[in-house]
Parts: sequence; C-alpha cells; structure tokens
Amino acid sequence: MVGQLELALRVASALFVIVAPTLLFLGLWRGLEAMKDDEIIERAREEGYFTTSPAPKKITSSVLPDATAETTTCDTCGTLNIDDATYCQECLGKLSDQ
Repeated sequence: MVGQLELALRVASALFVIVAPTLLFLGLWRGLEAMKDDEIIERAREEGYFTTSPAPKKITSSVLPDATAETTTCDTCGTLNIDDATYCQECLGKLSDQ
C-alpha cells in the first residue's frame, strides 16, 4: 500500500512540475495580450495623457533607406509610421488599415 501511495505522489508531483509552468506561461501570455488593448490607448489619448510627453523620433529616410516601402503615412498629420503601427507616433491618431 505504501508503495502505491508513494508512486501516486511521485506521478502527481511530476505532472505538476510539467504542467504548472506551461499554465503559468499561458496565463502570462493572455495577460500581456489583454494589456495591449487598443481601448486603453484610445482612453488615455482622450484624457490627454500623451499631450505633455516629448514626441518620439520620427522615421526618416536616413533611418529607413527605402522609407516608402516600409512605412505608412498618417492621414491626419502626414507623419511616416512603420507598417505594423496601429497609432501614429506623432499625433497618436488611429492609422487606417491599408
């Protein structure tokens, strides 16, 4: 009986050691996905949190040799932004999907 109980505890602890880090990682991943929510950015922009901070460096042709192929132009202010950007780096307006 003691042998079976010890074996069951070892199997349970091995499963815990294998499964627990995976579940913790997936929880962290989902938490990070939830934190990148666009509604948070929109609310912060509307409340004026971004008005006093200095603007980040603008993308120029010296930074990107072929700036027209890898950038998107903001419809509001005309600033070049990387293609993957959702919001403009200058005015923080939502970029249109192309």
